[in-house]
Amino acid sequence: MLHIGICDDDMIVLENLAGEVKRWGKEKQELCSVELFPTADSFLFAWEEKKDMDVLLLDIEMPGMNGMELARKLRQRGEHISIIFVTGNSEYALEGYDLEAVSYLVKPVKRERLYAALDRARERMSSREALLVTISAGEVERVYVSDICFLESEGHETVLRKRDGTRISSRVNLQQLEQELEGKSEAFFKPHRSYLINLGYVEKITKKDVRMDGGMLIPIARGKWEALNQAYMGYFRRKY
Repeated sequence: MLHIGICDDDMIVLENLAGEVKRWGKEKQELCSVELFPTADSFLFAWEEKKDMDVLLLDIEMPGMNGMELARKLRQRGEHISIIFVTGNSEYALEGYDLEAVSYLVKPVKRERLYAALDRARERMSSREALLVTISAGEVERVYVSDICFLESEGHETVLRKRDGTRISSRVNLQQLEQELEGKSEAFFKPHRSYLINLGYVEKITKKDVRMDGGMLIPIARGKWEALNQAYMGYFRRKY
């Protein structure tokens, strides 16, 4: 399912865009949930509570924080949400693309252009590697690999800690999740039998533990320190 947010200070525009998004989802056989926000601040508040939206249709000229300021905040925090600007002013177009916008649509928005932008947003989301994590019988959650800070074995469950601090408990054991991640990313390393860490979120490595973004300390098992350092250096050489 795609979770789509629409942020605009004009209620008529919000309702019209919501209707078009639902029509697009029906035509493409894509299950969508749509949430409406009358201000950039209201979106940011909801986003900080639960970062569960994949696409944001965003107006620019709004009272209070404008759409460009909101998009800039999201990108500065490393958020990967796909942004489609929908605005009555074309002068921000270059700045919008600098913020990795999927598209920049000028009101009144033509249906074919909106649908094309939503198609691109869906393609962009599908290109991001993700895990389908079993939470309970018959219930799964999609978790993007790049958002995982570390995994911890806890009893008969595995806890996934995302980079924003969100904690997800899975009924799948750590070994199974490790095997899944091996085929999706080279960023993960197991410094201890109970932990699997994302090297991209390592702040500091000492002889005894690893400090992750957010301050969590992960123990290093005996004999793992040298391999961890080599993996860490190799990861950053490949990335940069």
